Amino acid sequence: MKIHKVVYAVMCLEVLLVQAIPQHPGPPQRLDIWKAMEISLRKAQSVHPKGGFVPDESTAVKIAEAVAIAEYGEKTISKERPFRARLYGNIWLVIGTLHPEGAYGGTAVVKLSRDDGKIVFMMHQY
Repeated sequence: MKIHKVVYAVMCLEVLLVQAIPQHPGPPQRLDIWKAMEISLRKAQSVHPKGGFVPDESTAVKIAEAVAIAEYGEKTISKERPFRARLYGNIWLVIGTLHPEGAYGGTAVVKLSRDDGKIVFMMHQY
């Protein structure tokens, strides 16, 4: 079902690309796909999931790991898996695991908003 929506969206973008080209003599020029997407989204309405953009622990962990890897590197973060999350009000607190259990040291810590996924805090304990 999702594949059909993607194919439909691409076809709509192609129509937009062709329609956005001024009618000049000579070979037609295509509009950049990113510009076409930006144009097509100008009056679009975003979805707002009932449970927020980060509705569960699994989603919170994926986002937190992605931003932690970008900041601290795959090598560091891979040693701290599995990551786990707990929801406090509207904020997910995501932490890694020390290996072996109870070892001295720290892990990446990320806090993010359940509503919009905004990272509100990030650090690495040492």
